[in-house]
Amino acid sequence: MERKKIGRGFTLIELLIAIAVIGILIALLVPAVNKVMDSARRAKGANCLKQIAMAYSQYCNDDVNGRNINLTKETMTGKEWALVLARGGYLNDPSIYSFSGDSGASKVVKKAIVDSNLGDNNAWDGDDDIEFSVYLINNVPMDAPLSTTPIAFTRGVPGIGNDPAGSVSKWPEDKNDPKKSGVYGRKGGYIAYLDGHVEWHEDLGGSGTEGSNVGKLIAWGGSETTNKIQDTIPSTAAILSASGVVENGTDGSGGGGPVE
Repeated sequence: MERKKIGRGFTLIELLIAIAVIGILIALLVPAVNKVMDSARRAKGANCLKQIAMAYSQYCNDDVNGRNINLTKETMTGKEWALVLARGGYLNDPSIYSFSGDSGASKVVKKAIVDSNLGDNNAWDGDDDIEFSVYLINNVPMDAPLSTTPIAFTRGVPGIGNDPAGSVSKWPEDKNDPKKSGVYGRKGGYIAYLDGHVEWHEDLGGSGTEGSNVGKLIAWGGSETTNKIQDTIPSTAAILSASGVVENGTDGSGGGGPVE
């Protein structure tokens, strides 16, 4: 009677080698996967900002006399800014203002900012703790340069205050309070401009050692560069978070400060 041959099993050494190889492959793949996911998340954020900029442009251009979003002091919040576009029928998706993967923004929102079936319904009613992934700009003049004037950007204001000479303006990071951090930490952020284009900036540049500015943005009212977003808008404009004013414009003069 012929005996069946029994296959030889793995030795302990072979098993350990196999586990080690699998571990090495995982170690090589995880950074690549994370990089792809990060790129996809950034692309989605850029698309959200583009939609906001385009909706704002449509809102302005639909009135033959020209108009902008110019909230009063009592209603000057990002939520009210978003409501203006929603009530006009330009952009009523609240998820546009909250990026996936952003731990500092609110995730619980209704299906629409304004729902025609429910009347004038605010998606953020009753929640004062809402935060967006974006900051929005109130009262941008109608004659503002389209390609250099921002209308929205990812959360955080690089360069608040007077940077020392030679410093570089980075998006902020606060691990203890994500709402005070840039959406992508200090890796950078997006800025959407009036003409609808969106730019990624790892930083906004630095200040020269002799007072010259080597920033990456164009200051309001001229061709000088700046590394402060608030320098790109006039003092009559204001940067808004979901809940209120973060910083007002400076006309490129470096003044400013929070609006009271």
